[in-house]
Amino acid sequence: MDGLTGSFLAKNNVPWGLNPSPHIGSAADALPSKVCNVSPASLAEIPEPFERDALEPLHTTKVAPSGHQLQDTPKGAELKDCVFLAHDSNFHSLIGANPTVKRLAQKDYTFAHEGPVWLPAIGKLFFVSNRLGDTDSSNQYVELWLLDPETLETTQVQPKVPILVANGATNWSPNEVLILQQGGNNTGGALFVLDVLTGAARQLLDNFQGLQFNSPNDVVVSREGVVYFTDPSFGIQQKFRSVMQLGDYLWRFNARTGDTAVVATTFEQPNGVVLSPNGKVMYVTDTGCKHADAPDGGQCTSPNMSRSIYAFDIIKGSDGATLLSNKRLFAAVDVGAPDGIKVDVEGNVWTGVGDGVAAYSPSGKLLGKILVGEVANLVFAGDVLVMMRETEVLAVKLTARGVVLPGMLAPAVA
Repeated sequence: MDGLTGSFLAKNNVPWGLNPSPHIGSAADALPSKVCNVSPASLAEIPEPFERDALEPLHTTKVAPSGHQLQDTPKGAELKDCVFLAHDSNFHSLIGANPTVKRLAQKDYTFAHEGPVWLPAIGKLFFVSNRLGDTDSSNQYVELWLLDPETLETTQVQPKVPILVANGATNWSPNEVLILQQGGNNTGGALFVLDVLTGAARQLLDNFQGLQFNSPNDVVVSREGVVYFTDPSFGIQQKFRSVMQLGDYLWRFNARTGDTAVVATTFEQPNGVVLSPNGKVMYVTDTGCKHADAPDGGQCTSPNMSRSIYAFDIIKGSDGATLLSNKRLFAAVDVGAPDGIKVDVEGNVWTGVGDGVAAYSPSGKLLGKILVGEVANLVFAGDVLVMMRETEVLAVKLTARGVVLPGMLAPAVA
């Protein structure tokens, strides 16, 4: 436990472990959960000829013209049945002895995509659907959901004011989330606080010096109450926005003073954002390979488009405002693009990718993967990792534990 987290808990008279793990209902379906090891050394050289589709996972690598499965790895062709794939022995200490993936909810449409938030005070998981409606026009909308992990009951949240094409979210108070509006047509992006129990909502921010935000995507709040959010131009690409006045930027917003500023600009498409447990490093995913103008139409097979996680150091200027410095590549993924991103209490970084969830050490070393198919976004509910899989919500109890976030037990901004 880092000093900032300890101070936060002490200030609020809360013992460590405040982010309690949900009890998962016995009716949850248990899915195949085989654990395998793959040594990086065994992948350093693959006998020619070999091939692999850029959108498919490792086990689909073919060797020889006859198209046999990859054989030159530990357990060889058995990799195709693996769900937990350890690239480093430390991955086992994160997943525990017998990790089991369970299905918490399932529907026949893309109801589980964005903004998962664990609300331990009320024992519910909040999340947002993918874009629904006519996704080839501006007539698009989303649904907001609450899921009880114990009863497996899902209920819709109905905001009392419009939040147009809502997207990413994070904790704000025990029963409130800070949620991003992507906007629609000529209405720009905005930040709202939403009470998930009553539907009451209030707007915090909707412009920068009179200019509209594009389509805000993901958001995080620091221990000091500073809000950081990404604002890619997905709304233009996905046809529900018609105005773009600002770049694909990362923003800082002080909810106490209203001060708003760009803190980073060098992205193709900034997406997920998270802070390290000690609040000194920010990680941002760049899903540039999903850009509609990419040579492959945004399918993430174009090698020169970003599918990366970048790290920044967080420093304070002479006036006390935070700045980002020392941008560096933290990791690049091999399947799809990194989307949502979270950290555990040890500083390991977890991100949704094209073949599941990838876990990295604080130095950017790939520790392992959870191969459940493409995961857009994810969240730690104590030591339970919840994964958004479009038509289903999956969860697995781990040894790793998510950090305590501002807003979980007390207001993020007093």
